[in-house]
Amino acid sequence: MFLLLELVGLTLVLPGLAAVGYAVWQGPVAWDADLRTFWGTPISLFVFWIGLAHAGTLLSAVFLALNVKLDRRTALLAELSTLVSLLIAMLFPLVHLGIIGNFYMVAPLLDARGVFANMRSPLVWDLCCILIYGILSLLFFAIHLAARPSQDLENPSGCADAVSAARDVLTKIRRPMAWLLFPLVLWVHTIVSLDFATTFVPEWRGSFFPLYFIAGAIFSGLSLVNLLLSAENYRVRLLEKLMLACSWIMIAFWLWNFALKGDFCVSSFIFAGILPQLFFVEAVRESKIGWRMICGSVLVGMLLERVFLVAPSESQSKLANGFGWVDYGLLAFGVGLFLLVFFAIRRRFSGIIENDELMMGDVDESKTTDDLDSAEVAPNEYFPPLTTPEFRTLRLPLLCGILVALLFCIWAAQNCVQNSIDLALISLIPVTFPIVAFFAGIMLCVIPLWQVCPSWLRWALSAALIALGGGLGFVYAGGSSVPAKEIMRETRAEHSTTFDSRAHASLVWASRCAACHGVDGKFNEKFVREFYPVPQKLTLQRLDSLGEDSLVQVILNGRVNMNPYGDRLSEDEARGLVRYMRALATADSVEAAP
Repeated sequence: MFLLLELVGLTLVLPGLAAVGYAVWQGPVAWDADLRTFWGTPISLFVFWIGLAHAGTLLSAVFLALNVKLDRRTALLAELSTLVSLLIAMLFPLVHLGIIGNFYMVAPLLDARGVFANMRSPLVWDLCCILIYGILSLLFFAIHLAARPSQDLENPSGCADAVSAARDVLTKIRRPMAWLLFPLVLWVHTIVSLDFATTFVPEWRGSFFPLYFIAGAIFSGLSLVNLLLSAENYRVRLLEKLMLACSWIMIAFWLWNFALKGDFCVSSFIFAGILPQLFFVEAVRESKIGWRMICGSVLVGMLLERVFLVAPSESQSKLANGFGWVDYGLLAFGVGLFLLVFFAIRRRFSGIIENDELMMGDVDESKTTDDLDSAEVAPNEYFPPLTTPEFRTLRLPLLCGILVALLFCIWAAQNCVQNSIDLALISLIPVTFPIVAFFAGIMLCVIPLWQVCPSWLRWALSAALIALGGGLGFVYAGGSSVPAKEIMRETRAEHSTTFDSRAHASLVWASRCAACHGVDGKFNEKFVREFYPVPQKLTLQRLDSLGEDSLVQVILNGRVNMNPYGDRLSEDEARGLVRYMRALATADSVEAAP
């Protein structure tokens, strides 16, 4: 069964790769996009897959934190679905970005050129939040795998005690990690909803948007988990009941939004609102085909809802009129890659996930949870506020995470001031808690494991951390990227004797300016609009209105998010660039003339 699903995934991935390659090569003109918002199919698929990614870890973490019984295989499969969905979701913003090689520029760090990311951009918030959520979800999944006792675990000789102690430590920190992930999941999808709320589109403005996105993510994610469980030949009634309850919440949101703004997606309402009510029909509910079709209809309905949401000015017949082969190819690529990766990992860890358990039919939620996942204290034991075992375990990691987040905010504000970037402190809030959660989660795992590790393993981990830091430093290149004045003078002298002024200006333009402004000066159409403010078109009228001297000063001193090049170019070179821009604008005006 798993191998068959992998083959289906491979069949979908191969044509999907062609669509992805064509989309990256051609840019936004290749896929269906709303001309008013500039968003289209990649963003729709990103929101859809990021919603699927939030339910798995949320289910496992929330159920564990609240001590709700859930069998371990279901929890592991849900966590694995989160990881694979996150992997797929992060690919589509890169397609939307157009210039995939510039992905690092949205990281909230100071790169080797001295350029700091635009912290006002929701794209920067997304990268920080989703990357941290992915890392902690992977850590949570790895802890769950390692914490579970396995009958066939083979320990190296002499290390059995150390392995057993480490496994016990991982078991104890699962619940504190769950409490850390609980608010992080809600925070991340709230940030994704703010991507919409911070724009100029009236349909995307509303205080209910965060709750709306969270409910939709849980709804679609539950449907995915239920479908994955069907491949295991068993079902968890509790999750089906939750999915039905989520459908009522989504119906209320859709009707409320229609009453307020008049927006309504009929197809999504039918697939994800009306059809799930068939769970009340016993013949459908007890039929494998019936409840699988209901779960599938919810996924289809939520996908249509995301497409409708991302492109609000498009008609209801988008799938019939607006979608082309690239759009369907991107969809096939996501579905195929999920099937291929998920079931390949599922087969690889089948022994650990199943643990020789044969689970078919209905799962009794009250008796299937792993004893290791249950609370170590009596269920009726009372703890005063802030004194629970989980909080005591989290206190030091949380304090360290808060300190790191505060230092980051101070450092980011300082760099924005130095680069003359207008930044409100409220723009830093979306990334604060993910930073707190990241460092708290790492410390939560490292501190207890460090205490039980043998000395040789501590030295090995220390060496690995040093090597990792050195590798990152090598990639980052560190320090200032401003070359020495002597080298600059030699380089300029060499250029002055090797190139004429027009050829040299063309070379500098191609290396420094074309990535944003385009080779022909019409600005790069594939440059993502959320990345930085859209570069201005260098028309002849605009160049004449600004004047040569002011443009030279912009090149040398920078402006808004444009880098200053005073330490890289001489004033003569900057003036040559301005004249080269004018030549490009003149050629463009001649071509446009009738």
